[in-house]
Amino acid sequence: MDYQLSTINYQLIIIGAGPAGISAAWEAQKLGLNYLVLEKGLIGNTIYQYPIGLTVFSTVNELEFNKGDLKPAREKPTREELLSYYTRFVLHNNLSVQWEEEVLKVEKIAENHFKITSSKGVYEAKNVLFAFGAMQFPRHLGAKGEDLPKVHHLFRETYPYVKKNAMVIGGGNSAGEAALFLAQEGANAILAIFRKDWENNDPKQGCIKYWVKQPLEEELSKECLNVYFLNRVVEIKEKEIVLENENGEIETFPNDVVFILIGSDADLSMLKNLGVEIKIGKYGEVPVYDEETFETNISGIYVVGHFTEARHIVGAIQMPKKIIPKLAEKLSKSI
Repeated sequence: MDYQLSTINYQLIIIGAGPAGISAAWEAQKLGLNYLVLEKGLIGNTIYQYPIGLTVFSTVNELEFNKGDLKPAREKPTREELLSYYTRFVLHNNLSVQWEEEVLKVEKIAENHFKITSSKGVYEAKNVLFAFGAMQFPRHLGAKGEDLPKVHHLFRETYPYVKKNAMVIGGGNSAGEAALFLAQEGANAILAIFRKDWENNDPKQGCIKYWVKQPLEEELSKECLNVYFLNRVVEIKEKEIVLENENGEIETFPNDVVFILIGSDADLSMLKNLGVEIKIGKYGEVPVYDEETFETNISGIYVVGHFTEARHIVGAIQMPKKIIPKLAEKLSKSI
């Protein structure tokens, strides 16, 4: 896609074309707002980062914008079916989305007047909604050797690692799924996890969900997967990895590839530069926002999805249905 550099006035610019951004665009379009969505990657880019062939375990009604729109071949959609649905939704509804266009800077010019500089254009808007995900900003351990080429912070597929010594470090669904896929497809897989994360069954605490843990335990019983109770990663080497176990003992394992899947965080830098207040929430740093309007302390700057406490797809889709009508009402009063 090739866009000309331009300066255009919008009522609303939405940053991100994932479930939250698409939902916001759909609501804005139905209300007749002059809006634009700018997406750094592809439509549904967070979903695109999921492992190839993954079954998405949210129920269909939690993933669709209109009831009955999403029709997977089985009970739950795959990554590919969900990506197709989101892409077709944007195209069929002619939503104003420009993808492969990264927002570089958001500046406040005056009250409810912002300048948005992207990799392909310069825009002005009365309101900006931050709606991009966090998978592009994975957390790091800070361990020695973490910068080696064999270390990855995103898991996509298994087949390059058949018969290789693969280590997955992490305690949530992403780590569990990666370890499961690797073990099932012939890798010599080890899941390195803190015991409390393995034994924790509270879904609200980010533990491995039962639909992942159950097949993991089956692979353990077949000795196709090992679980290592970790204290810390000491060092990652070219052909080895050095770990400290929960008892403080140092152990070295042969290793060809490491996946460090310990979560990710939304990039708050643009919000901080705008003067948005930040607090510590249950997931770490989040902007301070009005729980009714999702507007921050900077008038005209809104947040949704990974910038809030409602991070799951269902929340990302539902919240714009609440936010955008209130934003439209505010705009109508300012005319």
